Amino acid sequence: MTQIPVAFDPAYVAAQSAAHDQIYQVEHAGKDPMRSVLEHNPEIYFVPPKRRSEWGQWEYRRGAYYDTTIGAKHVYWQNEDLPIETQDIRRLRSDLLRWGYCKIKGALSADQVSTVRRRVLDQAEGERRAGIAQRTPSGQNVNCCVNKGRCFEGLIEQDPAVVQGGALIEQLVTEMLGANWISTSLIASISLEGGVPQALHQDQDIALDARSPLTINILTAVTDIDETNGGTLVIPGSHEMLSTAMRNQKPVGKLPPAINVDAKAGTVVITDGRLLHGTGINRTASPRIVMLNGMQHPLIRQQENWMVSVKPEVLRRASAKLLQRMGYQATNAAQTNEGHGFGASGGVGEAAGATVDFRHALDAGNYMRVGELHPQATAKELTAPFTLRGVVAKARAGGQSAPVGIGGTKKNP
Repeated sequence: MTQIPVAFDPAYVAAQSAAHDQIYQVEHAGKDPMRSVLEHNPEIYFVPPKRRSEWGQWEYRRGAYYDTTIGAKHVYWQNEDLPIETQDIRRLRSDLLRWGYCKIKGALSADQVSTVRRRVLDQAEGERRAGIAQRTPSGQNVNCCVNKGRCFEGLIEQDPAVVQGGALIEQLVTEMLGANWISTSLIASISLEGGVPQALHQDQDIALDARSPLTINILTAVTDIDETNGGTLVIPGSHEMLSTAMRNQKPVGKLPPAINVDAKAGTVVITDGRLLHGTGINRTASPRIVMLNGMQHPLIRQQENWMVSVKPEVLRRASAKLLQRMGYQATNAAQTNEGHGFGASGGVGEAAGATVDFRHALDAGNYMRVGELHPQATAKELTAPFTLRGVVAKARAGGQSAPVGIGGTKKNP
């Protein structure tokens, strides 16, 4: 047997790879701004409590970070010319550049809003009754909405029959991302009374020093949103603050306080992927519904469509590492199947984020996707052998808690 050169020995490679020896070390270290943000903004909570029993002990108190309001009422922001609900494309462009978000007034008509709201609420109740709901710290998510109603198809393609302002939205998104942008997901985010806020974060976690976004989010207000019902928290202008710090390799420094986005139902809020944001707290008895339609540059995906092109026998013998490299391991909510793996930390072999069993079911001809459900669904419809149900059960049996929060009919937080 030919002896492997010592230069290829893993221990030798590791010994030659101290931090000061690695190329682009400074650049890679500077790509993540959160260490600097936390150092200079200790009042910002990037990891809020996971359960409502842990909330309200000290984080939410007078003057604390999540004790906030809308821009027009906030002492820090009330005299600033923050984004307004408008249909003026010039003002919308200006708001996106300066503040990192804009509000398109009446992008959905009242009838269009009613159609989407009814479908979301029926689907959410149906999934709760079926025991496959995704509970979140803020309430409930409905994932993979494209399978769950014709109106959702129209939201993704900005069909004027579903989104009367579709042409304006598409123009702005094309200017931000370039041509041929793609949808990364469509999720109905339902914030419920008693939930906790989402950690502030950026949707774009690569190339933060870029001068234009690689990802954006189209937030469709299906109900009115404000500071009382979980209106999205944002730090206006943070997209540029963090990007500038990254480009100049300097600390982020002290950030301004967050505000709650306020918007009428039917308003579409476009956010730059670099903007710091997160779900607020719903203190009302009514659900707050926002459709989250993430869009991104078309190059941010794998060149080979491994999900379809890999032969079944290759998948059956593949190691956890090979599966992860081909994208069958959800990481940081990327490449999920019907929401499974959402939020998985991404360690190789984690049952919580493994998605290959969906492909195995497809190859066997018995992949059953979750489709339209509603409160009047029959017992047979609610207890159907959805592949999602079996995959989550397997993840739990492997010692992992269900990453998508699927459970029985227990009340959501």
